[in-house]
Amino acid sequence: MLHERESAEIAEQKVVMIHAMMMICFANGAAASQQIAIIESYAKALPEFIGRDFKNYYHGAKELAAAAEGSVDRAMRSVDRIASKNLRRKTYFCCVELAYAAGKLSPAVERLLHSMQEIFGIDQEWARSVTELAETKFSVCGAA
Repeated sequence: MLHERESAEIAEQKVVMIHAMMMICFANGAAASQQIAIIESYAKALPEFIGRDFKNYYHGAKELAAAAEGSVDRAMRSVDRIASKNLRRKTYFCCVELAYAAGKLSPAVERLLHSMQEIFGIDQEWARSVTELAETKFSVCGAA
């Protein structure tokens, strides 16, 4: 499937989306190749990234992380670059899913998700619904 060339603004917002996902996946330590592969696989299933070269977005996200110089606050400020309400909600949803896919949420991940919720202006009810969906999707169901 061929895509028309995207604007620099759209590309930047997708870079920030990947940056947000990386923050969640790497909140408990350094990036591992397995985590990067998970983010890549997850992102490639999203319409925004289908047929696109993930590496371009990933390298841009790495640059954002490097510019933060280890400061979570600076890294979080860059997340605010996502302008559209729909993409903010989608980014939050993706981050919640990735967080729950990794297992029990650490305090660091919980803080990041809460910060993203505030930055993106996501109301408590919608955030709770997303969380409940992710908990259900990624919970281990026992035999009845």
